[in-house]
Amino acid sequence: MRSFWTALKFLTAFPWPRKLSPTAQEIGRSTPFFPLVGFGLGLILALLNRILEPYLESEILGVVLVVVLILATRAQELEALGESFNTIRSGAVREVTNKGGRRGQLGIFGILAVLVVVTLKFRAIEVMGEVRNQGLLLAPVFGRWSMVILAYGSKSEPGQAGRFVMEQVGGRHLLWATILTLILVVLLADRLGLWIALWVSLLPLVAGLYLHRRFGGLSGDNLRAVGEIAEAFAMVLFASL
Repeated sequence: MRSFWTALKFLTAFPWPRKLSPTAQEIGRSTPFFPLVGFGLGLILALLNRILEPYLESEILGVVLVVVLILATRAQELEALGESFNTIRSGAVREVTNKGGRRGQLGIFGILAVLVVVTLKFRAIEVMGEVRNQGLLLAPVFGRWSMVILAYGSKSEPGQAGRFVMEQVGGRHLLWATILTLILVVLLADRLGLWIALWVSLLPLVAGLYLHRRFGGLSGDNLRAVGEIAEAFAMVLFASL
């Protein structure tokens, strides 16, 4: 169970157990539980959608749900997204510190990336229609699964905080994360979910190739950023297919 609590604390604002301070190695070994944590986030969104839908217009409801998701994850993924796009533009790798601080300030390129992703989420939730519950449940699952796909087999430059996380992600971690993801997909969204899973799985593969070629490796920011983009991409697909 320690691995589950480690994944929960790493990916969300969940404060318990308070004494748990997972190491990077423990975070890497907890990756099979990443999709399950994503499902927990999706369950919160789906329940809120069910409660608030009769009272709020879809445009307002989309904003509320995205804000709840941002708060539930302490905006970590959005921070990492902005920082990753800053480094893509500048070419200099920077990383979130262990205490949550950040080297450097978020530039205009990073801010634009965050705004685009958040806007896509707002709009996708607004127009999902009949598959909104499935989209809300599964988009966070796909986002966390994408992080595991990207981490598997990836390398990081020496000195990067994400290095020890990625070193711990082996084939069995990816296998279990994938099995759990596909079980949830089949149960909740059937064929549509499988098509979306296929498209989403391509994103971390392409991102990994690009980042390795551009920087020679990944940072912890890159893992979270790709997870955030994959989550938004999944929402867009649920709204479009």
